[in-house]
Amino acid sequence: MPLHELHPFNSDTEIAQVPAERGVYVLYQIQIPLHAGGAENLREALIQVHSDFPGASHFAIELHATTAEVEARVDELRQQFRRVRSSAFVG
Repeated sequence: MPLHELHPFNSDTEIAQVPAERGVYVLYQIQIPLHAGGAENLREALIQVHSDFPGASHFAIELHATTAEVEARVDELRQQFRRVRSSAFVG
């Protein structure tokens, strides 16, 4: 499941298909990124974060081999999101 594949976040069936492995997840409201996070167990993380982001409609995941890779990728995604948000509100 690469990050460009969006899956319905309000579907227990979709979340149940997420591997219980280390990786990165991104939550979206429609196609607008809301939050990026990393976890040792993606399935558990998505279940837990569901109540924190009730407006999220979709999610995407990306698997990574090491915790360092996860942290670096989450940082990269958060930087990209800041640029998207700031450019959307300028002018």
